[in-house]
Amino acid sequence: MLKIKTILTTLAAITLLLPINQLSVRANFISSENSTPTKQTTDNEQPKNIYQQAKEELPKDLYVLYRIVDRIARANKLDEKSWQIVIVPEYNLNAFATNINLIALYNGILELLVGDASAIACLVGHEIAHHTETHTALTPVEKAALITKIEQEAQQEALAKKQNAQTQATGISIGRSAARIFGGRAGRFGSAVLGNVSSQRSKVSQEKIDKIVAQKKEELEKTLAEEDRKREFEADKIGYLYSAKAGFEAEGCLRAMKVLGQTPTAEFDTTHPTIPKRIEALKDLMLKFPAISLAEESRAIISETKPLTYDLSKDRKSLRLNSSRGGSSVDDVERLFDN
Repeated sequence: MLKIKTILTTLAAITLLLPINQLSVRANFISSENSTPTKQTTDNEQPKNIYQQAKEELPKDLYVLYRIVDRIARANKLDEKSWQIVIVPEYNLNAFATNINLIALYNGILELLVGDASAIACLVGHEIAHHTETHTALTPVEKAALITKIEQEAQQEALAKKQNAQTQATGISIGRSAARIFGGRAGRFGSAVLGNVSSQRSKVSQEKIDKIVAQKKEELEKTLAEEDRKREFEADKIGYLYSAKAGFEAEGCLRAMKVLGQTPTAEFDTTHPTIPKRIEALKDLMLKFPAISLAEESRAIISETKPLTYDLSKDRKSLRLNSSRGGSSVDDVERLFDN
């Protein structure tokens, strides 16, 4: 039994809503004694051997994703760097891309797209596009810093609209004069009135600040949402091109969108554009760039490259598709300095 299969099999007990042969690679459940990476292929091995090996070693869904990422990376000359794949064991219609070229798909979307490799490939291409186009999302810390800046600017703006120092000084002078002229209770009454006026001004000033902050926060959220929607359209476009060049069916993108259309927010412009708008944009793109022509362009590239090898990632959570240089720095340094 190959070691990587042993490693992945130990994870069966912690998966959610997954069959026994569809396992997510999870770090906390992998022992160090099982950390030996999978055997690498040598230069004289035929491409089909590594695919046969992967089919035997990997859970079904992970094997499919390996084949898809391998094909897309090679067809689009994206194989000069490694890629990570992880299946999130939650029933959710989602996929996402994070740093270090990590592509994550929830088992819910994989289950609904079972038997449709082209639809899955389009989602994978979409997530790869987020990486290649450096669609970096705003982190919570960065967003909090922006909100703090908004609050500071709002205070400055509100203070600028206050009565000038001369008006305030005049009010204080009147209060003192009243105290001298009327004395006693009348003077104290005049000072109290002015004190109430000052308190009221502070209250009004704070209300203005709160109003400005709320308005600027709303503008920020709107700007961020618009930027996110632009990125999603761009990732849809490039994801289609990636998957079509790799030889997958163009209609797979439309089928994937129809499944995503089952989400509650599919008909609303939130951080993502509506599914109908995305489908319309994809149809226009398919007419402009037919999938057959795209696949023809990259056929020679695929034939001239070797399948990418794979290992368990150093983060012990994901499957790593090695770059075209392979997965062993030991082998590479020995290649350079064999003496």
